[in-house]
Amino acid sequence: MLIPNLSVLLAQRRLTITRVSQDTRISRTTLTALCSGNAKGVQFDTLNALCQYLKIAPGDLFLYRPFDLSVRCEGRLGSSRVEFTLRRASRPDERITLNCDARLLPSDISNVQYPYTDTPAPSDRDAQIFSPDVPGLKTLRVRLTLPDDADPAAPRARELADLLRDLPAPALADLELSILRAFDQNLAPTLSSPDLLPSDYSPDLLWPWQP
Repeated sequence: MLIPNLSVLLAQRRLTITRVSQDTRISRTTLTALCSGNAKGVQFDTLNALCQYLKIAPGDLFLYRPFDLSVRCEGRLGSSRVEFTLRRASRPDERITLNCDARLLPSDISNVQYPYTDTPAPSDRDAQIFSPDVPGLKTLRVRLTLPDDADPAAPRARELADLLRDLPAPALADLELSILRAFDQNLAPTLSSPDLLPSDYSPDLLWPWQP
């Protein structure tokens, strides 16, 4: 997979897309597409202008990993799984799953009045799945975890986690966006009231190596 590195290069130099566009006369649309990875290609004139402006070689604009990844997520609350398809040369596609736990949480858990369920008040933000009928839920917390060691799929899941952890931030952010977008599409219609999911709610995804 080719991973665009332009956003990292600009951040390292404290440059904005607007500034680069003004200095190089490359359109903001083209620069935005190159930063996000949505560009279908890049013209040699554009490549040359960026290399001269940033004082880099063409290869610095992209990173390469010897595999491709795609992701599929049901986007539902509670316990489920996220399926990754790993494609590598001379090997059949591998479908590897990670456990997924999705919870809706209040924006400020310290102000929550209990009990919403028969369980004690949680000691941290991830200790309880809140009912969709609880008002004021503004945080979607999605946590991905590895299968138990006894699970036959555990070794492949650990290998996948290592590959994901080694990805540059922009590539990992694209996968995260794909997962969270599934919740955006599926979550609101399942709630009993449209007011339960305000427009300013914040999605949050934790990978297996994150606390």
